[in-house]
Amino acid sequence: TYFKLFSFNNLCYKLRSKIFMQVFSYQEKTTAVPSSVVTIGNFDGIHLGHRALISTAVQEANARGCTSALVTFDPHPQEIIHTHQQVPRICTSVHQLRLLEQLGLDEVHVIKFTKELSQMPAEDFALQFLIKRFNLAKLVIGYDFRFGKNRAGDFKLLENLSQKYNFSLEEVAPVQEKGQTVSSTLIRELIHEYRFSEIPPYLGRDFSVYGQVVLGEQRGHKLGFPTANIQPGITLALPNGVYVSKIKLAHKIHYGVSNVGTRPTFGENTVTVETWIFDFEEDIYGKDLDVIPLYQLRPEIKFAGIEDLQNQIQQDIETARNYLDTNEPQPVI
Repeated sequence: TYFKLFSFNNLCYKLRSKIFMQVFSYQEKTTAVPSSVVTIGNFDGIHLGHRALISTAVQEANARGCTSALVTFDPHPQEIIHTHQQVPRICTSVHQLRLLEQLGLDEVHVIKFTKELSQMPAEDFALQFLIKRFNLAKLVIGYDFRFGKNRAGDFKLLENLSQKYNFSLEEVAPVQEKGQTVSSTLIRELIHEYRFSEIPPYLGRDFSVYGQVVLGEQRGHKLGFPTANIQPGITLALPNGVYVSKIKLAHKIHYGVSNVGTRPTFGENTVTVETWIFDFEEDIYGKDLDVIPLYQLRPEIKFAGIEDLQNQIQQDIETARNYLDTNEPQPVI
């Protein structure tokens, strides 16, 4: 087949709540494909700059009666080019796909990025992954998009190819907000510095960790503080630590305390986001949860024993409630 259903980081993107966008990985071309308007990039965070790019592609596709398609990469190219360097992500994979679907895209195509691909000449890359892959009506790129070996591919090369292969080309200008160019790098810096309240004007929403609640080790129950656990599956831009958090669940707002980290007291090494929700006792395994950090209470600590951990959790909860009394309106449920 030409396309194969793709799973981001072994996460199956389930068709929950009427999802119509299709997600594909590249295979050889054996069948005809519809005329498409395509955009391409990494799109971590789906910030205002990304939204401008995607909206341009979707609107153009609708006007032309074409399919709107987005091409992206997994893993992040910088993780392959700079071996063993993990790129901190703003979005979990499932969150990224959810946000892309909300923007009206018909298709997302995920290219597996490899060392060999990083050495492919720019023109060969454009031919294989864009021009020969799609019945390309128009290509929409960002102002800073570069591709191919040594990032040699640019707007000029694509302009020459557009004339040769008869497709339109548009370069979208950077989005400026508060005197700064909106970028994933800027947002990662704000996250790393815990400046969460400054992020929405650039991101277009609150920064959050989004995922499905999974069954953990039940340690929270044993400690007296049952938690809702998310396994991000990627390196988060959010530093490990304990946070006052706002929680979105089934269109309702709750508050609580979230631990982001590896639970060093128990000798584990997989990052999990564990959230104790205030005044909440429902079974929410399998539900989608949005955890919005508001304020870092402390870094993650390895405790000498369980009693020390329990005492610290109680102190964290009291400090979080005091913070919310001063800084955040309580939800009306």
